[in-house]
Amino acid sequence: MNNEKYEISIICCYYNEINILKKKFEKFILDRKKFNFTNEIIIADNSSSDGTVDFLSEIVNQNINNLKVIFNPKNLGKGGSIKKCSEIASGKYIAIFDIDEYYADDLVSGIQILKKSNTDLLIGSRLLGDKVFIYKKNYYGVVFFTKLINCFFKTNLTDSAGATKIIRKKKFDEINIFTNGFDFEFDLICKFAKLNYIIDEYPVKYNPRTFNEGKKIRAVRDGIKILITILLNFLTSTKSILKTL
Repeated sequence: MNNEKYEISIICCYYNEINILKKKFEKFILDRKKFNFTNEIIIADNSSSDGTVDFLSEIVNQNINNLKVIFNPKNLGKGGSIKKCSEIASGKYIAIFDIDEYYADDLVSGIQILKKSNTDLLIGSRLLGDKVFIYKKNYYGVVFFTKLINCFFKTNLTDSAGATKIIRKKKFDEINIFTNGFDFEFDLICKFAKLNYIIDEYPVKYNPRTFNEGKKIRAVRDGIKILITILLNFLTSTKSILKTL
């Protein structure tokens, strides 16, 4: 059954992000009015304790067109929240998007690319642009994991960690993804590559934030999880990736 109501479902996940939301959410909603494609926004809060829940509750009361908010009673992780949001998404594509470090104009560019192609997963690459990174260890981690994915899965990517990803929902719904943290997006890429789904990249602008500003990924802790996820996908059979219908 085809339940596509929109061209794209934009998924945004938050955990203790009140400062970012106060600073950038209103601008994103204004930018959205200029989008040249039908869309919905699905927001997930991961049991924040800094006022994010109150802010999002006020947003709900504003009755913004085609906006849904999920309040998770516990922190499901970024990947866990994306999966939960995808269950209620009605777009042909799902866009994973962070309003804190990325720009709405690049969503428009991404949709324009997808309309002209058969791409199943479009990744916004920061390394095709100005390569703006604050922390060198994060940059080197991105380069290392991207090269590892390219080696194992015969891809030709530059930025596997780019947080703007637009996914064909029909393909996304076909696969099993068990990761729930920051390793989720690497898991996604590996599985798409292993199934020979079409993956492409395009340049996006990037405005990185510091840990003091709320950045949460940690190079060592999350890097180990990402490495394990890539290796497990390399060793996993293609059959086990697909859901049993």
